[in-house]
Amino acid sequence: MKKERRNWILPEPLRAQPGLEAFSTVFRQVLHGRGLTTPAHLEPWLRLDLAGAPDPFLLKDMAVACELVKEAVDEGHRIAIYGDYDADGVTACASLARGLSAAGADVITYIPNRFSEGYGLNLEALRDLHSRGARLVIACDCGTNSVAVAEGRPAGMKLIVADHHEIGEQRPPVDALINPKQPDCSYPFDGLAACGVAYKLLVALERVAFPGRFDPAGSLDLIALGTVADVVPLLGENRALVRAGLQRLSREPSPGCAALLRIAGIAPPVTAEHLAFQLGPRINAAGRMEDAMLALDLLMAPSEQAAVPLAERLQQQNAERQQATATIVREARARVTELAQGEAAIVLGASHWPLGVLGLAASKLVEEFYRPTFIFNLDGDECRGSARSIEGFHLVECLRHCAPLLERYGGHAMAAGLTVARDRFADLAECLNSYASERLDGDAFRRPLVVEAVAALADLKPSLHQEIHTLAPFGVGNREPLLMSRDVEVLRSETFGSDGRHLRVQLRDRTASAEAIAFDKAPALDHLPGGRRIDIIYTLLCERWDGLDRIRLQLRDLRAVRELSPVTASR
Repeated sequence: MKKERRNWILPEPLRAQPGLEAFSTVFRQVLHGRGLTTPAHLEPWLRLDLAGAPDPFLLKDMAVACELVKEAVDEGHRIAIYGDYDADGVTACASLARGLSAAGADVITYIPNRFSEGYGLNLEALRDLHSRGARLVIACDCGTNSVAVAEGRPAGMKLIVADHHEIGEQRPPVDALINPKQPDCSYPFDGLAACGVAYKLLVALERVAFPGRFDPAGSLDLIALGTVADVVPLLGENRALVRAGLQRLSREPSPGCAALLRIAGIAPPVTAEHLAFQLGPRINAAGRMEDAMLALDLLMAPSEQAAVPLAERLQQQNAERQQATATIVREARARVTELAQGEAAIVLGASHWPLGVLGLAASKLVEEFYRPTFIFNLDGDECRGSARSIEGFHLVECLRHCAPLLERYGGHAMAAGLTVARDRFADLAECLNSYASERLDGDAFRRPLVVEAVAALADLKPSLHQEIHTLAPFGVGNREPLLMSRDVEVLRSETFGSDGRHLRVQLRDRTASAEAIAFDKAPALDHLPGGRRIDIIYTLLCERWDGLDRIRLQLRDLRAVRELSPVTASR
């Protein structure tokens, strides 16, 4: 199986945009491609705040949930917050626990162990919480289809589910279900992460049950972290939540976040990229390598002094997580090259591959080979796996097709978890590959790179970077714009970094010169001799040196100069 080649999709020619003439031509190309062709279209993106967020009581069962929480607090009943072991579940759990504790509730927290308990609610944990006095449980990010066990919960235990996963045909046996994806829910935005749903519950509770006892905005740093780490679309209300959370992280982070920022070496301003690639992985490392309660303890630490030792432990676990992931990827890569060229999916497993990092390894293999990828731990009678997908291939639909072979499964279009009996693993691999082969052709295996504007090097100024970042925060559903420059000459190139993994290239075209960098691309050095002419795709970096803003390019792809016909991007 060969590594993927990328499909460059170029922008349409720019048309007239009345009212947007004050912006640069390059930025207007970006706006045009995103359908932001008038001031009225652009204004919601530029005036982004939570003041205009939808009423939380538009969420079905929100009023019921508020009544249950208020009743529990008024009667002195203990409330258990039951979270998931990923960053979304941990931040949702911490946010609710902090807010309800400030409101005077008797709160305990619980996060299942990934290795001994697995995903979702389990009866043993609910019975344990009941024995510890909990009479109300709020389950965050534990799945909506995965709570059927709740029917057997102890008598007298009320259950609220705050979730964002896909809904099955049957409503789960719970007292209140807050999920914007459920039928008959009038909430206008269904893209919230579980921590976003938890935030809406806090807003509603502060309004009608505990006015003035706590400030929901105090948890926005956690909400931003969980939202970005869970890779939900950064559109609509999610953009507003993340932007507000980034401001709080930059100015007044909670003690746990402050310690995490310090240990990661991040100085303000904090960006969505910091959350996606540095803070989020550290929070997730706890649940992947040992126990997510460490991450929860960090986020609920009362002071930065108390948080620092916890952040240091997370730092060590993150390093172990990176090493374990690299081992799986290295071993899987060697086996992928032996797979038949025609196979549409990657399905691999080994008994020694750690459960906690299977999804990370699958993501890296998708990045390298651009195939739907299913990675399993084969130790025991039941094999647990993680799946990651490519554009246009819905994992849950695929798993539904193969459901007769599965013990259980769940997830989203792009990421899923599944369990199969060991003696059915080979049949499952055949089923997954057959399903993928029927729905994916050769073009599907070429990752699309959607260029949003073509620019000369002279166009690349700090003012353009500032214009582009009015569309931030960037992430899934709102990618940082990719720019392209044609017929650029390589002046010189070199590797840099302590291990020489990165690439630095000096470039020029007919208008100006520029410096470009590419991370983990040192092997490309042999293809960039001085004098070679290339087309490049990149994003803009703006760095401050000696009081001056300086533009650099971060290369995403390059190829020898050739004519390319524009292709209309489908979004």
